Amino acid sequence: MDPQPVSVLREFCPLHYLTSSIPAKVQRGFKSVLVYLTALDCSTDFLALGSSTGMIYLYCRHLAQLNKYSLEGKCGPVSAVKLLSCFDDLVAVGTASGQVTIFQLVSPLPGRNKQLRRFDVTGLHRGSVTSLAWSTNGMKLFSGDDRGRVVFSALDLDQGVCKPQLLMEESSAVVQLEYKHQVLLVSTQHKKLLYCTQTQEVLQLGDQSQHSSGRFGACFLPALCKQSDVEVFAAGPDLKLWRADVRGRVKVTQQLRALFHPQVPQIELFPRPGSVGGFRPSEPQLGLISCFLSDALILSWNEYSLYVVDCVRQEVVGALESSGDIVSVSCCNNEIFVLKGDRDVIRLSDSPEGITHTSLKLSIGQLSPLTPPSVDQPMGSVEMAQPIRTVPIEVEGQSKKEEAGLSDDEQEEAEQVGDSFTSSCSAPQWSEQPPQELELVVKAVRLKKKRRRRTDSGPPPSESSDAGSDHVSLGGSENHQDPVETLTEVQSSTSLLLLDPLTDPVLDSVPDPEVKAGALTPDVDLLLSCSFSYMKNCNEEHQPMDEQDPTSSPLIGPKESEQETLPSAGHMDQSSDEERDIYSHRPISTTEGGHTHTSPSNQCVGTTERPTDLVSESWSRFTGPGCGILSLQATDRYVWCLDFKGGLFFSVLPQGNPLLWQRFEENVQQVAVSPSGELLWKVEQRVASACAKVCVRGKRHWYKAQDQTNFVALSDDSAWIIRTNGDLYLQTGLSVERPCSLSVKLECPCLFTQVCVRSGVVWALSEHRTLFYREGLSTFCSEGDGWRSDTVSEAQGLDLMCVALAEGGVAWALDSGGSLWFRTGVSASRPQGEDDHWWQISISDYVVFDQGSLFQTLLQATQSVASVTKAPVERVVAFLSQYSQCQPSLVSANSSGVWVASGRNQLHLARGSLVGTFWQNVVPRGTVSATRWTFITSSAVPHREGAFLWLAQSRKDLFCVWDQDGELRPSSIALPPQVELLHLSSCPDALWGLDAQGQVFIRPLTPSCPTGLDWTQLDLSQLGSVRLQNISCGSQNVWAVDSKGLVYFRVGTQPLNSSMMLPAWILIDPPPQPIGVQLVSIQTSPNDGRLWALDNRGGVYVRNGLSHQMPVGTDWECVPGVCVHQMVLSSQTVWARCSNGEMCRRYGVSEKNPGGDYWKKIPGTAAWFTVTTDEDLWAVTLTGGLSRRLTKLLLQTGVSPTHAGPTLGDPEEEWEVI
Repeated sequence: MDPQPVSVLREFCPLHYLTSSIPAKVQRGFKSVLVYLTALDCSTDFLALGSSTGMIYLYCRHLAQLNKYSLEGKCGPVSAVKLLSCFDDLVAVGTASGQVTIFQLVSPLPGRNKQLRRFDVTGLHRGSVTSLAWSTNGMKLFSGDDRGRVVFSALDLDQGVCKPQLLMEESSAVVQLEYKHQVLLVSTQHKKLLYCTQTQEVLQLGDQSQHSSGRFGACFLPALCKQSDVEVFAAGPDLKLWRADVRGRVKVTQQLRALFHPQVPQIELFPRPGSVGGFRPSEPQLGLISCFLSDALILSWNEYSLYVVDCVRQEVVGALESSGDIVSVSCCNNEIFVLKGDRDVIRLSDSPEGITHTSLKLSIGQLSPLTPPSVDQPMGSVEMAQPIRTVPIEVEGQSKKEEAGLSDDEQEEAEQVGDSFTSSCSAPQWSEQPPQELELVVKAVRLKKKRRRRTDSGPPPSESSDAGSDHVSLGGSENHQDPVETLTEVQSSTSLLLLDPLTDPVLDSVPDPEVKAGALTPDVDLLLSCSFSYMKNCNEEHQPMDEQDPTSSPLIGPKESEQETLPSAGHMDQSSDEERDIYSHRPISTTEGGHTHTSPSNQCVGTTERPTDLVSESWSRFTGPGCGILSLQATDRYVWCLDFKGGLFFSVLPQGNPLLWQRFEENVQQVAVSPSGELLWKVEQRVASACAKVCVRGKRHWYKAQDQTNFVALSDDSAWIIRTNGDLYLQTGLSVERPCSLSVKLECPCLFTQVCVRSGVVWALSEHRTLFYREGLSTFCSEGDGWRSDTVSEAQGLDLMCVALAEGGVAWALDSGGSLWFRTGVSASRPQGEDDHWWQISISDYVVFDQGSLFQTLLQATQSVASVTKAPVERVVAFLSQYSQCQPSLVSANSSGVWVASGRNQLHLARGSLVGTFWQNVVPRGTVSATRWTFITSSAVPHREGAFLWLAQSRKDLFCVWDQDGELRPSSIALPPQVELLHLSSCPDALWGLDAQGQVFIRPLTPSCPTGLDWTQLDLSQLGSVRLQNISCGSQNVWAVDSKGLVYFRVGTQPLNSSMMLPAWILIDPPPQPIGVQLVSIQTSPNDGRLWALDNRGGVYVRNGLSHQMPVGTDWECVPGVCVHQMVLSSQTVWARCSNGEMCRRYGVSEKNPGGDYWKKIPGTAAWFTVTTDEDLWAVTLTGGLSRRLTKLLLQTGVSPTHAGPTLGDPEEEWEVI
């Protein structure tokens, strides 16, 4: 018997990160009610799920964030949900009671909706809503119920009005609705109708009703055409599929029965515990239908089965039969989401999540514009996160084929995959010894099979254990070694084979039952430790990159990096050459925006494992205590961390010593510490407790302060409490002798998720990331007067994740993109601060912060590790689900500086002064904000302050603006007749222009006429047939690059009389490059002291040996780190723009070190930019606007902690009153 064919569509991984975030039960009065999922819809941005409790769960796929929306009143279970992404994100919800609710979601983009709005449609439906359909612009919503009624709701979002009306009423239930081209397609259990909204004409599809009633749907074919050419697919009984026009006339009737033979390709699902099958009808039937990927593929589903049919090639692409209770199905792009049973969400596709829209084996020829699969790469960023990689278990005494259960062909394919990896990952060595131990290697974590110890045997763990006691010793060793040393030992004994789970045939194949039965099942702590080590090491793992085009990736490192091996114990962990630059140990002196600050070079701080890495702008890096960091609190003497396993740790602040972590409590969900450190609260099982006396050893007394608590914030004398229902409570008059008191409820405008309080200032974040501050706080009124929304954050469109207040009136915030922001002047009299905008500090060079997807990444890592160890992950998923709803607190500040926790279990401390950045939009006088600029350059103004900005909207115009003019009045500059300038370069006494034919035009600039009078064409007869394509002017010298990548040098920036001897162009040898790579751009500094060049692959080169005696220099040197698309030079440093518009600066550039030390990304993006003589950056934004970079220096003393305040001493050394 031939084997059952397998479909290209499959389930790659269960959506544990989604289903575990939805509660299994909710409390309704005194009863606990089970939560069932009842409806589903998907889009490229969101995944919406309706529940039996009338709650909507909306999962943002880009931010990996789950929000919930409640339907007011007794609306019953959700029966239908429909998403729409247009100008605003809209969600329509239908319930079993007939109510229809529309949500207009909050958008973080400027000028979009900033407040959640809802519209209710009641009284028109008599039964349960079965189907919903949007118009493309979101102004029309159609809803149908099981009593045959169709309701039309007209929305005016600008006016905030929803006008519903009854459109039609049929004798049978509506099963599917679809609207397109001003035609509503209504499918009932007996017939299909076409309703034209313009003429209000109703047409029936076909001549007669269906021979038998049933849930058979219909859909429009996706096509850009006029209304008369619209076509419809309609399903019927006996596997019939009709194709009709918009008038209801059937053109083609297809009988699909011949396609459903016993060898239909089956869609594989991920293995699940227990029985997953269900009732299978005697004959297959179609059901509701929709087009999938193209007009050739039809997706059809009913309660028992799901089919994907290719109507052109007459074949079934995939089938999911006898799968049980299918509740709802939705598709977008190449993904199909299936809601099955009570709460099982299945994703079917031909590629895993994170892979671009692809079709591997859907042989539909030219009918689909699908491209081969490729992993999405960030464009132009300075640092790129590494994909998760898994490590297979190596069992001694077994061959590769026996261990993985592979066939000969699959084994050969696996060997080819293994041979393609880098030299640092050599092939595994297999021993012929009998199997004695099972070893799991996850980078620096080592697992050996040992006998399970009884819980009652052995001494109990000490509460005063240090940081080493928290790290599970997977190797069974008592001493704590450096992870790099451990990895080196493992590699010396057994080589590792790192396999990618996205392409690994070992992980994709079903494991052998015999092998699976013999595997161990680690406990929750061990599996979590493996997962976090797995995440940490995979993020830091170095992956050499091949030679790339500049448009594909910004990271082009040196070729030597491809041969790098793992660092020794004495070196830092690095993932690329640019990180090696950023984490440089040398003292750094920087000048930015006119302000100078120097990183201290005498700091020696670190962890118990290795010395701390010093990074630019005085950032220091520490390793966290355990499995991730959920909450961070810093006082003047201690730093507190809460990990995802519920462990609360603390450490004395570093004074030239490492962070020594000590475990304080377990099973903690949230922690709050007062700025002085005298008050300490914890939230455990939703109960807030206050610590009576903070001590290291001995029994600690906890007082119950508040039940049903979600978040707590402490000042030195008060506690602000957010309960699980969103209510806000306040406790005042707190002290060491009185750590808690009675709670007083305060009114709040919306549901808060986080509060921070300090020095009489209270800030709060709502569930929609809106920032509020409390007014009227004083020593006489500790609760304040009321809440005010922060207009500054709303104007900038920031999506804030967590906020913190510091001494000196500084407020800190982290957004969802990983950027750090601050504001100054925050005080009790002015709680919103003095700044009218946030100042940004780019920390993404060394802080990877993605808290929204951290739980998803953790669950995926846990799933990968568990799949290797053959261990179930239900316990870990259940354990992590209780922390997935906790609000992270990843930024804090004390006298040492500002602390930031990243998703890599790392802490970052900024001790010294920091430079904040704000890009100010500028509109020159006489223009409008809609003016679109394409080019900008600058030059010094002769005998005057400031600089001239040369702006262009196209190749046929040019404008000049003096940056010291308050109104920025532009003056038009006439171009040479019949000339379109392709490139411009300016210097103090001339403006050089280059056209598409390689001709050069010079416009002299004089003090009497700063913008020049006329253009003069330069005589290039010496160059012959050479065509220049890029030029750059310094104070005395001119450099150029021709179309072949050759470099030319010329002395003199002014055009001379043709009767005189013209300056000669000197040919300079370009740097040695591979075939197909050549220079395309060159830049010289205004003082002729530096020369940099770019090639067509984004590579950067610097010219060494430039001086007044040797103006042409000596040789070229490659500068690795980033892939550059534009570069500008000032007299002091180098600025670069990557392919995606991100900008960075080269630090450490000097006469003795012309190539500098490292690149550092600066906040902001641009389509083109320039730097003035005063080191001011001006840029053309990605949308064509003009903006100027403003900077602010934040002075931080970074003083060492004093000995004032409470200490966590030994209770044996303290006196107690009896």
